[in-house]
Amino acid sequence: MSNTYQLGQRKISRVALLTNPAAGKGKAVAASEVATRAFYRYGVDVVSISGSSPEASRELAREMIQDDSIDALVACGGDGLIGLALQEQAGTDTPLGIIPAGTGNDHAREYKIPLDPRRAAKTIVEGFTTRTDLGIMRTDDGQQRYFGTIACAGFDSLVTDRTNRIPWPSGQPRYVLAILIEFLNFHSLPTRITLDDADPIEGDVTLCAIGNTKTYGGGMQVCPDADHYDGLFDITVATKMSRRKAALNVSKIFSGDFEDLEEAHQYRARKVRVEMPGINAYADGDKYFACPVECEVVPGAGYYIVPRP
Repeated sequence: MSNTYQLGQRKISRVALLTNPAAGKGKAVAASEVATRAFYRYGVDVVSISGSSPEASRELAREMIQDDSIDALVACGGDGLIGLALQEQAGTDTPLGIIPAGTGNDHAREYKIPLDPRRAAKTIVEGFTTRTDLGIMRTDDGQQRYFGTIACAGFDSLVTDRTNRIPWPSGQPRYVLAILIEFLNFHSLPTRITLDDADPIEGDVTLCAIGNTKTYGGGMQVCPDADHYDGLFDITVATKMSRRKAALNVSKIFSGDFEDLEEAHQYRARKVRVEMPGINAYADGDKYFACPVECEVVPGAGYYIVPRP
């Protein structure tokens, strides 16, 4: 059952607009300019920020969140930039607005944010807000990062490794191309998964996706029943399968239509530990940490500006 997070509304007079110039092959810069003009037309002041590195962008976001004159932090870019912004914004009273300008735009898809930067800016100006759950990924040595959409390890993280190295095409087709390339070296991976305090699930695994939301990779519904309000992750685990069977069923796995696939299993849990030697864990489309990792739901830590109900 979903938690009840009250829908709010804030007056938006001044925003900090964080842009990733590299997102969407430069699309974010153009989207930021369009959004800025729209904000000014609505009488909203804009403080434009863009760091020379992820660390610099985080520092700028932190400064803006601490500035009482800023009514919202706005991320103009893809899911990776939103994930970066979450590291500073999560759990604060400064809402996060989104101008979608990335490859996958899965945060925008989940919260029904318009892809057009003018309409996305109008959504932010209207100021309707909601609290949501977030995930947090931790390592055994104490590192941690928030995520808003899906964390993954296995074939899907290998695909994301590959996707980030492919310059063309954009969006979901690039992810599909990466899948085809990775199939040339397809194999399942020895894995140990622990859900809450239950006995571990051990064996060869193709992929493990831990969903706060439904989609990754530009709309692929690997966790089709995930609900960012319910205080639980939806976890999809695909166990060992042959390359041929995986190739025949990959579209089912990534469209959420895998009820009749015996290797696909779904679980729900508040905490998930994944041990998968030699594999990187990804979240929000970015590489987070090498396994082993532990992911935990943080109820109500997300605070987004969303369209008018």
